[in-house]
Amino acid sequence: MPEEGKGVWTIAVFDGVWSNQQLMKDCGLVPYMFHRVYGFRPAMLGRSAGEEYTNLTKMPGMRLEFLPVSAEGYPDARLRFMREHSGEMDLLVLTGPYHEYTALLSEYRKLRPDGKVYMALDMNSYWADSINRDDPWFTELLGACDVIAASCRRMQEELTRRWERWTIHTIPNGFVNLTGTPLSVSFEQKENIILTVGRIGSAQKANHILLEAFAAARPEIGDWRLHLVGKIDEPFRPYIDQYFAAYPELRERVVFKGLIADKAELYAEYARAKVFALTSILEGGAPNVVAEALFHGCYTVTSDIDAAGDITADGACGRVFPCGDVPALADIFREICPDGALFRNAFPETVAYARRFYDWEVNIKRLYRLLYEGNKM
Repeated sequence: MPEEGKGVWTIAVFDGVWSNQQLMKDCGLVPYMFHRVYGFRPAMLGRSAGEEYTNLTKMPGMRLEFLPVSAEGYPDARLRFMREHSGEMDLLVLTGPYHEYTALLSEYRKLRPDGKVYMALDMNSYWADSINRDDPWFTELLGACDVIAASCRRMQEELTRRWERWTIHTIPNGFVNLTGTPLSVSFEQKENIILTVGRIGSAQKANHILLEAFAAARPEIGDWRLHLVGKIDEPFRPYIDQYFAAYPELRERVVFKGLIADKAELYAEYARAKVFALTSILEGGAPNVVAEALFHGCYTVTSDIDAAGDITADGACGRVFPCGDVPALADIFREICPDGALFRNAFPETVAYARRFYDWEVNIKRLYRLLYEGNKM
């Protein structure tokens, strides 16, 4: 077991291009939280997106190691980097599973038999259906990992059933406040706002479901507003124009707020909202925005993605509707929006649940025990 603060390196390896936004997601937060809690030295190895990595200012000690090569040349360059720097790779953090990691882990096990590997399964049911558990590359890849974890219970249970030769744990995509200021979490500051955060207009996020359900429910929900935070995909803009042409009375109640990169400003949006809505067709577990919403006491309404039970605490902190079902979502809005007592009563339970299940400081300690204490929990 490594001693705290003794220069142990934890390195997140990615097969694609690191973006500034990914630093603040689980792929960047896992190595950073090992640094913050245990004094490990964190780094992220990959290719640059050519953008400004402003989130590094919130993650003191984090190192970005970019290999300036093409996508085609990257696997070989990554192997060369490993051979030259294997002494700094005490703990590898991988997000997958991807075939491209097989050669990397095979080489790592030769160079660092004492090293540790954490595989975070960024998986959903559709991805799991496409994998043959008996493929040699897959058995080799998972066999080289010390800890394998899904980010929600439904996937953990499903993968445990499918892949019985490996132990699958649950490590949620959690939350840590890196703004430097305390969270403002109070029910009194909440307004009649339904909030969603993400890539607005992407096929995966299915934001049109949310917009149509809000329009359908509008006669019964009084002064409620809908706020959509995130960069708008250009192909979605004609739909927005058509939406407001069909519902001109909603121009003041449906607000597209754009991308909010500053986390303190984003958290203020969560703090004002009573409801957080997620209409995705699929997700790789629970998206990071869910943990942010729960920490701010938002009652969450979600489509029936794999993490729906976790997101809503099995109904204690939210509601679930069938993916793509506009009438079902509209009915939920009609039922919950007029019920002020529902939100007031759910608020403290939601915040407590978030701190218990989605706190990265709690979950990184659990992951540390799994890696370094012989999987004893």
